[in-house]
Formats: sequence, structure tokens, C-alpha cells
Amino acid sequence: MKFDNRLVLFNLRLFDSERGRLLHDRSVLVEGERIEAVEKGLAAQESGAFTPVDLGGLTLMPGLIDTHVHITMPFMHEMTPRAFFAVGRQIERNARACIEAGITTVRDTGGFPGRLSSLISAIDSNDIPGPRIIRCNSCITAPGGCPDWVPLFPRFIKAFLGGQYAERVGSPEEAARQTGEMIRQGAQWIKVYCQHRSWLLGGGDLPVLDPGTFRAVMDTARGSGRKVCCHISRLEDLEYAMSMGVDTFEHNPLDEIADHAAVEFAARGMAINPTLACLDAGSDELWQTVESVLDERGPSILEPEPLRQVRRYIRTYRTDPYPPPKSAYRKKPCFDLALIARGFPHALANVGRVLHAGGRIGIGTDSGGLPSALFGVFYAEELKRLRLAGLTPAQVLMLATSGNASILGMDDRIGTIRPGRIADMIAVEGNPLEDLGAVSKVRMVMKSGRFLKGAPGAKHFRIVSKWLRGRNSR
Repeated sequence: MKFDNRLVLFNLRLFDSERGRLLHDRSVLVEGERIEAVEKGLAAQESGAFTPVDLGGLTLMPGLIDTHVHITMPFMHEMTPRAFFAVGRQIERNARACIEAGITTVRDTGGFPGRLSSLISAIDSNDIPGPRIIRCNSCITAPGGCPDWVPLFPRFIKAFLGGQYAERVGSPEEAARQTGEMIRQGAQWIKVYCQHRSWLLGGGDLPVLDPGTFRAVMDTARGSGRKVCCHISRLEDLEYAMSMGVDTFEHNPLDEIADHAAVEFAARGMAINPTLACLDAGSDELWQTVESVLDERGPSILEPEPLRQVRRYIRTYRTDPYPPPKSAYRKKPCFDLALIARGFPHALANVGRVLHAGGRIGIGTDSGGLPSALFGVFYAEELKRLRLAGLTPAQVLMLATSGNASILGMDDRIGTIRPGRIADMIAVEGNPLEDLGAVSKVRMVMKSGRFLKGAPGAKHFRIVSKWLRGRNSR
């Protein structure tokens, strides 16, 4: 159905993402891709100029934002013949899954530049539904450094995938050249890795960018007006990257952030996206959730070959002998779940420690970054773990919307339902301030003023319009 250029959404509860409260008796006027007004009542005086949309008492929120995804990762680590045919289709499914979950903006913190360009083009031309993508393109890291589970792809595979996942640089000159190339290919942020110790069984210590090479990345990014996000895993990573002046930290130290580091972090205005669900990889409850989702709707979110490989990945940790013998994990990377599980309580406590110091926390999921990190599913799991860290539902939802928009430097465009903002909005069933689970019950998604999910039908419009005419004639 084709909708009028002007819409009024009414009969709703409005989530104020700046103050963490619900507003009642409001209507939201949308013109084109922008929010024109938020008014008390039904704004009946505009009846001749808009099409009314009755939301039936749902809660209207800004579109959710995910600050850490890998949307071009196809949930496959083995390039089988079937995998070659499934890559493109799976990437499109990743984009659709974001919209189904109410996620209208993502920051991709590492992917294949060519695939990202194709996906963004398809979304922008409305060929497929998908979120607004803020891209980093390929990550920058040291030779032999993290991500040590991602190989250097040969020329043919690189061409097919649309680039390397990680560009490995060993000098300031290489760093400046590769950072500049990512920017030339459309990167709005730059992603670097700074992890001194591996997450893999038998991984041990890892090289990181030396200060001169790290500064070359920073200087090149800054010279083009780009911000830098940095993958970390321990306090020494955080402190080193903090000295380099990065803007956001991806993941969360698996050891305690010292008070002085938290204070300095806050003073610098930096932000951390803790990806708690990702770091809770040793959780039996999380594994059960992923398995349940795959049983219930796996074929709807994963292509057959990715689904097969994800199930096989889960067997590695759930049913096969774990940990495997050294001969096995030397041939095929295997995450050290015990190492990560030992650090998770620190990661959880660090969220409160950073907030107490006045620092900023974002919401990112690492969806696509692990074979088990399903799009949409991990967003709900991340919200749950932020509650475990001591945040209230209102605080969590503020981080997911206006807070994330601020971290991305986009708070003048998205993250709030205010006049002049882009009309990215979702409607959920229930009261998310009482039950965060309501955020998983997304009934309507609007992105840039267009319904991508739950668009009201023509019959519904006729009924509402008749009711409204009667109201105006009184």
C-alpha cells in the first residue's frame, strides 16, 4: 500500500528517550522522512492534511540502535560449495533480522567493504529492508594479532567476499595507507584491534600495533574527520588504547577496571560498548536460548548452509568433548570458554564502575561476530545483562536510543522522537519500563518515515478516517 506523505500516529504511549519516561495522550506527525511535530491529543486540526494511523495503545519508541555488529558476516567459517551461494542471501537476512527486531541503525565494526557497499546500496534503494549502516569497513590490526581466528584470505576468496575482514599493518606507512583506503571506500569510523592476549585455546600473547603505527591510524582518521573504535579484552588493552585517544572501546575488560582508569576514561568523554552477551559465552542459559531460537525459527533467520554450520559450531561447545585436545584446536581455532567465563563477572561489574565514574556506556551486540550471535536475539540478551549490571529498564532503553545516538555523533538526527528528527520509530506491545521483554514484541517499524514492518492496512485507514471526521464535526 502507498501511504500519504503526511501521517499522524495516535492512540499510543510515547517513550521519552531523554528522560526515561512514558508520555500519554500524544500524537506524532510525520512528514516525509522527518518528524514534524509531537502534540498532545490527536492533532485533529490537521485532519485535512494527514493520514491517521491508530497504534492501538502500543508503546512508541525511537528505533533501536546497535553500536557493534558485523552485518556482512554470513555465519559460516567454512567456505564449502554451498557456502559460496549462501553468502549474499545470508547477508540480506541479517539486514532483515535487524528490522524485525526494531533495530533501525547499526554501526558495522568490521566487515567486507565490497559487500557493505552492495548491501547499503540495496537498502538505500529500498530493494531490501534493512537498517541504516554506519560502516568501518575492514579492521586495522597488527600482523599475527587479534582477530587471530580470522585468516588472511587468498586473492580469489578476498575478491568474492569484497575485501579482507582485517588489514594487517606493520608500519606507520602501511597503517596510514590502509586507513586511508578504508576511508576512500566509505568508512565513517575506523576500527582497530588492541588485544594483548588471545581468547583462543593455546592462543597466548598477541602482538598489537606499536605506538608509531597506532598513531598513524589515529592521525589519518582524524585528518579525515573520522572517529576510531577499538577492540579490547583486558585492562592493559584499555589503558594503552586510551593513551592513543580512541573514541569508543568495543567489548569490556575481563579484569577489573581500576578506579583511576575509570575516572580518566570518564574525563576523556570516551564510551565503552561492553557486549555483555558476547562475553557471557560460557553461560548455559545463553546457549539454551540460541538453541531454542534455532529450533523454533532457525530456517527463517539463517540460510540452510549457515544453519548447518552454526549447529555444528554449537556442538563443538555443547556436545563434543570440550575442551578438545591440543592437536584439534591447533588446527581449528576454538575459543577458551573457561577463560572468558572467569572474566565475565568483572565485565559485568565494570559497567557499573564506569557509570559511577561518569563514563558512557553503549549498547552493542557483536551480532555476526560469533556464529552464535544471532541478529535481534543478542540485542534482547544484551538488554537483560545490562539489567544484571544494575541498570533500570529506563536507563537501558535510554542507552539503546538517545545514548547510542550520542555515541555515534548522530543525536541531532536519531535516537529521540522530536520535531526535526528522522522518523525512525518502533511500536512495541506492553510497557517496556515495567518489563524489558516488551522490546522483543515489535509490532511496527518505521525507518525514515517508511513502514518496514507492521504497516496499517487500507481497511484500517478507512475506519480510522471515518472516526476522525466524526470527531472533527463535533
